[in-house]
Amino acid sequence: MPDDVANAKIAIIAEKYLATGFMLAGVTAFPVHDAKEAASEFQRILSEDKFDVIILTERLSEALKDQREAIVARGKARPVVAVVPDFEGPTGERLRELHTLISQSVGAELKFKS
Repeated sequence: MPDDVANAKIAIIAEKYLATGFMLAGVTAFPVHDAKEAASEFQRILSEDKFDVIILTERLSEALKDQREAIVARGKARPVVAVVPDFEGPTGERLRELHTLISQSVGAELKFKS
């Protein structure tokens, strides 16, 4: 594994139980109670510019969509925002978002078979 990947600084913004689980795995955790608190933490973390990967739960990711899009618009390679389901399970929103992005990039509407 390349040193830059092995030394990547990773953070998670999530509700406290999920954040604690990631913290036990060595990830810097920022437990939050709601989307408003998550937005504040997300902005603070971005301003510090010390994390290579920021993990968000799907529900928080939906609430922070504008802030995530601003990161992409900057055109920088980091931080990468990774989205994971929370304890309530996946919402499907991230999959729909990825479907739209891929369809736009290839110039055709993709169809998925189940």
